[in-house]
Amino acid sequence: MRDEETKSLWDHITGECFDGPLAGRRLDFWQVHITNVAAEVAAHPDTILLKSGHQSLRGSIMRMFLGKRMRYTNEGTMLAPNFRSTMHQQIDPRLPEGEQGLGLTKELNQGKFYPVKLIPSGGEIEDEWLGRRVRITRNEIDGVPFAMWADTGEAPMQLLSRWYGFSFTYPDCEIYSG
Repeated sequence: MRDEETKSLWDHITGECFDGPLAGRRLDFWQVHITNVAAEVAAHPDTILLKSGHQSLRGSIMRMFLGKRMRYTNEGTMLAPNFRSTMHQQIDPRLPEGEQGLGLTKELNQGKFYPVKLIPSGGEIEDEWLGRRVRITRNEIDGVPFAMWADTGEAPMQLLSRWYGFSFTYPDCEIYSG
């Protein structure tokens, strides 16, 4: 990502600026739990839902011109034309590039990737990471996994990600194998 004010480049996962006048700085970040409307309403029946009819001109043009040229990986991940040219290194071959998973992170250099397919829908797994037990549940309605420390119930830093993106940011990360 590039900011408009200084034209600095930022890592969208860590919030760290890696090029430009703000290089070395880091943005504050917080977790966002990804879900869908059905799961949100089931968990919080009083939720007020708002829907916008706005479609950006840029998005409409991208869909119109790139729709037929979008490339799918063997895992179904959609990649825009020339996407690979933006990658600054080879994709880690330990998992398929489009494998979706929950990545847990600690600091800027520690991560562990939990492939979604290894977490039962509507179930949970427990694992040890960094000397602590972590419990990962996967919502049956939206299929999205979420992690909590077993001892405190607090959530570690986590993000739902494709393998190629997570492994670029955390190249020596562990991979949960079941």
